[in-house]
Amino acid sequence: MRTRFRLSLPTSAPAAALDGFVDALLQKFENCRAGLADEAIASGGAEAFFLALYEPERERLAEIVRRQQPQLDAAGVETMVAQIEDLLRGVAIPGYVRLAAPFTARERNGFYLLREPLHGVERAAWAAAGTLLGAFVVWAPFIPLWSKEWVLPFFLGGLVFPDARRWWELRRYETEVNRVVGRADAEIGRLEMSSLMRDPASAGAARSRGARRRSAGPAGAGNEGEGAHS
Repeated sequence: MRTRFRLSLPTSAPAAALDGFVDALLQKFENCRAGLADEAIASGGAEAFFLALYEPERERLAEIVRRQQPQLDAAGVETMVAQIEDLLRGVAIPGYVRLAAPFTARERNGFYLLREPLHGVERAAWAAAGTLLGAFVVWAPFIPLWSKEWVLPFFLGGLVFPDARRWWELRRYETEVNRVVGRADAEIGRLEMSSLMRDPASAGAARSRGARRRSAGPAGAGNEGEGAHS
């Protein structure tokens, strides 16, 4: 059983670092998560699976850094990429795997506590538990509900409890994964700011070039390129 959903940061979150690279990377992981083998989850091999998915994205990461940090020379770009990769390999990807591996196992079992052949038994057990709870609520003198019809909502609540648990698990997982993205973006932003602070003159020139490109639009960018070649 596989449920797809779109990872997205809250609208109040700051702008994503590196053109949303981390968000796009984890979205790729989500799109490919169906290929994660049960044996890899059980043996702790899930991280290797996702690291293999990350490898083709390394060149794109370097290209984004070169484009967004024009004040850096080749050595500076290499250093920045290495720092970001340390963050991704040491924190962001392991953090995602810690969430994704157990979630995938629960998802494939429909978020039931019992294995698939006993799903009906578990649902019936929850319905029975709801019925008993409803009967207790009607019986208890300190709860102002005396109508026996109140047992029915508790019965139905127990019957659909596995579905409600599935909805809750999905929401919690999405929130936690987006939190990983947000924290990684915040740390990457810190690295970028640290790089700019090391060379204030280059940083000011880079900001001025970026401001001119944004104000001039595509035509201005083209003219700037022609001026550089003349």
